[in-house]
Amino acid sequence: MNTEARSRAADLLRRTMRRDRLPGVGVCVVDRDGVVYADGFGSRDLAGNRPASADTLFGVGSVTKSVTALALAQLREAGMLDFDDPVSDHLDVDLGGGDDDPVRLRHLLSHTSGLPSLGTSEALIGRRLRRSTDTTPLASRADFRAHVAGAVDPDGGERVGAPGERFAYSNEGYVLLGDVVEATTGREYGAYVAEHVLDPLGLDRATFDDATFAMDDDHATLYLHEDGETVAASVPTRELSRPAGGLFASATDLGRYLRLFLNDGSLDGREVVSPASVATLTEGRIDTPSGPYGYGWRTREACGRALVGHSGSIAVSSAYAGFCPAEGLGVAVAANASPDYPLVRLGEAVFACALGEDPAEAVPFVERRRRFDRLTGEYAAYRGAKRAYVARDGGTLRLQLVGPLGGESLPLVASEDPYTFHTPTEAGEPVPVEFRVDDDAGGRSVSLADGSSAGGRGPSVDLLYDRWHLHKVADEGASRE
Repeated sequence: MNTEARSRAADLLRRTMRRDRLPGVGVCVVDRDGVVYADGFGSRDLAGNRPASADTLFGVGSVTKSVTALALAQLREAGMLDFDDPVSDHLDVDLGGGDDDPVRLRHLLSHTSGLPSLGTSEALIGRRLRRSTDTTPLASRADFRAHVAGAVDPDGGERVGAPGERFAYSNEGYVLLGDVVEATTGREYGAYVAEHVLDPLGLDRATFDDATFAMDDDHATLYLHEDGETVAASVPTRELSRPAGGLFASATDLGRYLRLFLNDGSLDGREVVSPASVATLTEGRIDTPSGPYGYGWRTREACGRALVGHSGSIAVSSAYAGFCPAEGLGVAVAANASPDYPLVRLGEAVFACALGEDPAEAVPFVERRRRFDRLTGEYAAYRGAKRAYVARDGGTLRLQLVGPLGGESLPLVASEDPYTFHTPTEAGEPVPVEFRVDDDAGGRSVSLADGSSAGGRGPSVDLLYDRWHLHKVADEGASRE
């Protein structure tokens, strides 16, 4: 990455951190031969204001799933299992499907077992963060198996399809895959992964153990977003679900891990897994709205390229690791808080910077954010006869109109034109809503009913809806008194 690309990535990350209250972020970009960019931003610990670095340890959440899948691939190469094996060949567990159509290891790997998420990770994280009073028995492996068995029971009605039929993301499936590793090798899951994955890659600091994490000289304090505040939180370790999301690692650790896949399963002259297994793990197996999912990896389109990766979050820490075989680049990003979107969005933006592209033009998430920033805020009609507020509502916008005779709240549905929306009437008929943005106007000063004026900063933005022509007078967050 040249100086301009690094500066662009740093600027984007710092702006995102301020906006989304991410105390610290580590980033690493690699190619097949090594690190091309690594840096840290903000604080790994706000109280001590100690800086985050690319080597700071974070909880990487579901990025761990690709590690678990890699461990299974090693056992497959050793002839100890096959991905087509019924799960019941390795574990004393009934996942439904019957003898003619059993749930197989490949179904757990691709989240196509027919079972949806059963909420175990959410419950366990909530308990460790002391934010949950749920009393579902989940304290032991026997509790976990009973929880899964209850969902499989025909009377439970939790199945969403036959094995292989439908994608339904399931942490429970990867917990069971960790159990398969243990049943096959006679080793504890974390010990096997340390010896056969982490150690061969030279990831000496990466760990599943929260005590080891806490004793590391460069570990992140983790933070929870709660009631508008950023609060230091305990580490939500989940011994039961380590294979689904229990790894602690740095951005540079993840970058080195990505180099393994960029080099077809070998690193520094040592083969950790075969090229054939790399292809098997990353090949798309089931379509999802975000792109085809393989075995612990999802392929998305980013900047017109295929980007293979996985996001992860444990509510107080988040990460993304992804690689582009065509460009020979890998990107890892980690933070000590979790925004309300998967960190793949930041990963895609850094990837765009690495390619020399502007994320605001190349990454839809970044482009939409900047566009919505222009549109959200307070609007006023002529002399304040009518007011309106435009705010984000999930992936789109909502228009709230306020006036002497009452108001209404309307969802805005996007169209092909980025500044044209519509809102449906009760009869389902679309009513157009148009924004007009003039970057050169320098904002508009609007006369209000009390004789005062508002606006005059930033681009001029007008809103046309029904009979009303309104002008933006304040950015999002303005008072509605």
